[in-house]
Amino acid sequence: MEDRAVDTLPAYERIANAIREEWLSGPGATPGRKLPTQRYLQDRFGVSLPTISRALSLLESEGLIVTRHGSGSYIAEPSRSGNGGNGGGRLLSLIVPLRHDWLSVRVYRGVERRARELGFGLLMGSSSFDVQHEEELVAEHLEAGAQGIILNPIMRKGGVLEDDYLARRWRDIPIVLIDLGTEEWGRHIVTFDNYRLGYDMTRELLRRGHRNILFMDVTPGTVWRSIAERARGWRTAMKDAGVSIPDQYSGWPGVERVEMWIAGREGDMDELAARLLALEPVPDAVIAWEDQTAIMLTQALLGRGVDVPGDIRVTGFDDHDTARWFTPPFPTSRPGFTRAGEIAVDLVFEQLSGRVLAPRTYILPVPLVWREPEPAAGRAKAPAEPATAAST
Repeated sequence: MEDRAVDTLPAYERIANAIREEWLSGPGATPGRKLPTQRYLQDRFGVSLPTISRALSLLESEGLIVTRHGSGSYIAEPSRSGNGGNGGGRLLSLIVPLRHDWLSVRVYRGVERRARELGFGLLMGSSSFDVQHEEELVAEHLEAGAQGIILNPIMRKGGVLEDDYLARRWRDIPIVLIDLGTEEWGRHIVTFDNYRLGYDMTRELLRRGHRNILFMDVTPGTVWRSIAERARGWRTAMKDAGVSIPDQYSGWPGVERVEMWIAGREGDMDELAARLLALEPVPDAVIAWEDQTAIMLTQALLGRGVDVPGDIRVTGFDDHDTARWFTPPFPTSRPGFTRAGEIAVDLVFEQLSGRVLAPRTYILPVPLVWREPEPAAGRAKAPAEPATAAST
């Protein structure tokens, strides 16, 4: 029975446990010791690079390892103050969908650094993509002494936003939302210019000769603001270029695929690739939800004999660590989640300091990062200047 229960853990958690046992335990686990490379771990455990990256992000969020870009991962120094402790002083709370996810780690870095500079300790929790649990964590952290909440909320279903706990409860408590959120809740929001990002990504694809550009969307009624705004930018860019969007592309592949991504069921990506290749016309470019999806979709297409990016170019978002050296390289974006975390702490601090601030939405620019292999034969080469979603 216990073996079967262990097998139900996501692959990245099983790998993180194995890394703890083999490299983070015993007399040889000294601070500063370098861990094996991600390539080695991928071969060792027989999983994808995004899965290895998620396992390492989990260990990093627990303070067990540190990652130095361009160098690798190392065993961390022991914490002297515990997890977020500040000697019983002032506290803030950070609640994210998955505390070990690489995006959440970036937010944490900004929140923790700015909170520490202002003399706050930090509580942290993971909502695990459950709205009820998210609300319970807010209540628990406030009861534990948190004076303000920085929240990366999970997606919501449309039509019930006015009844959401964020609209009804704790109206006198500073709660700042990062990335996702809606003005109906009457809270400060720190987000990114996703409309411009979707527009500019599409425009760059058009400049490189693509015409059948598919955007991986979610079904209507799902409040996933970042994806919805990028989709709006995609539609506008296509319209401005005079390029029609095939009917089969609208709303593809649907919210159930977003839920598949959340659950981390990588095996389903092959089915997704098959559905993509059955579209009429077959896309020559796909704008994926984010980098992890782009990587898994690319691998599934390559496994079916598709030339990526020669036949179909796949793009992502968010500049995942793995995307920086994935082959074939693909375009992505570089949102400042660490900076967003710092701004969120500043907004909480201003409210705690007595400033009465009307709810505002802070929109941060996001640069594109255009990575690609050598131009394929027959594909027009685009101008060499860098693309950016922050330009005007």
